[in-house]
Parts: sequence; C-alpha cells; structure tokens
Amino acid sequence: MFQSDAPAKKPLFTFHPPLTDKPVGLVSIPHSGEDVPDEFLNYLAADINVMREDVDFKVDELVDIEALQKAGIGVLVAHVHRVCVDLNRSPEQSVLFWQVNTKGVPLVKKNPTDQERSDFIQRYHAPFFEIYSSLIRDLERRLKGAVPVVDLHSMPSRATAYHMKQNPNQRQERADFCVSDQRGKTCSEEYIKWFTHSLTQFGHEAVINDPYIGGYVTTFVDGFRTNNIQIEINRRIYMDEVKKVLIPEKAPQIKELLTRVLSEGLAKYSA
Repeated sequence: MFQSDAPAKKPLFTFHPPLTDKPVGLVSIPHSGEDVPDEFLNYLAADINVMREDVDFKVDELVDIEALQKAGIGVLVAHVHRVCVDLNRSPEQSVLFWQVNTKGVPLVKKNPTDQERSDFIQRYHAPFFEIYSSLIRDLERRLKGAVPVVDLHSMPSRATAYHMKQNPNQRQERADFCVSDQRGKTCSEEYIKWFTHSLTQFGHEAVINDPYIGGYVTTFVDGFRTNNIQIEINRRIYMDEVKKVLIPEKAPQIKELLTRVLSEGLAKYSA
C-alpha cells in the first residue's frame, strides 16, 4: 500500500508571476511534484521511495524562482506526482500512465474506470493546461514576436532497459543536458542553438534531441506563437540518484547556471 512521507499540498500547481512591468517569457516545471492526492491511494501499489525513482527530483529548486520573477519570467510549478497524473502526456494517456517505474517495479495495483479516468483528467490535467494557455495568450498580447518558453525536466544519468526499448540508438551514459524541440518543430534554429551553446559555455555537455525530443508540453505550447524548448538536466550533475538527495557541492552551481541562462535567454528572445 502506498505510504507518503509528506503531507499533501492543496494547490495543484503554483504560478510565480513576473515582478516587472514587462514580462519576457515563461518557464514550466511539470514533473517535480510529489503530492499524492488521497483519491489515488487505492490505485497505488508502491511507497513514495519507489515512486520517487522517476520524479524530476527538486527541479523546482534548481532555479532561483524569485530571481527569474525579477527578470520578468513567470514560473509555473505543478505539485501532483507524475505517477498519478503525468502532465507531459496527452489527456487520455495521463492518468496512472506509469504502471511500473523505469526499473520495472510495479506502481499501480488497479486501474480506474473510464468515468473515473475522465474525472481525474478534468480535475488534474485540464486545469494545468487551462492556466498554461491563459499565460501564453497574455504574453502573446504583450510581446511582438514569438513568446519564449522553456519546459524544465530531469533525466537519469544512465539509460535503463525501459529507455533503451523506447530508443535503442541512444547513449547509455547521457550528456549533462538534453535540449529538445520536437526535431526542429517548436522553435527557431537560432533559439535552441543559443540555449545549447550557453549551457556548454559553462563546461557542460549539451546535446539536441538526444535522447529526448520533447513531450506533450512542447507539442501543446507549439499551438501558440512561441519559441519553446524542453531542457532535461542529467540527475548526476546535481543529486545522488540512489539516496535521492541533492548534492550540496553541485546543486547550487546548477541553480546559478540555469537561472542565468534562463534569464538571459528569455530576455534576449522576447524583444
């Protein structure tokens, strides 16, 4: 039976608005949440430690949110665990999509009915994208050009058997950052190259669309007038992947790096 080690948060997500007269862009963090609503407990087979295997651990703490706000950037952070509702999947796939984690450990002991699934989508998936849509539309009105958007995630340092099945051609040892644009569909070539180059300027290896090309969020955001990318952060460079804790010598450096790159990049492409 599922057991949590933390009390559930009430909001589904938190939006940290820009603190300037002129906003410059938007950052979303959909997979760092570890809130498991009570109504999902009867469906879950694992405890929080097993479910934590594939969470984007503490990614919301890898940026200085207040500094981004002061730079004119809004930050949208989801709190619901991706095992319950995966916001980087289409609505019909989102509810309890992860039947096992990427190491093959069972997560779900029973599935909801069609009606229950529909209710979960309306309560957890739809509100996130409703607020996302309204935020982008507001930026479309305020900015002359394409709205700059970045969707932040983290990835395991090594590909598991699950990952190799999804993409047999990927490297087992992953780069420090993967920057994705659905293979050139969701932003200008200049936009993705600027972010990739900026990350490498700090001594990190950053690659484009390998092993990930983006997810539902990048596809959804592409329906608006945007330049939008997904950035995956290799967990090795900021956390202990076994103990599931931040590394004090590494995490602050990544936080400083990401905050700087996001602030400069979104400002540059909002003009």
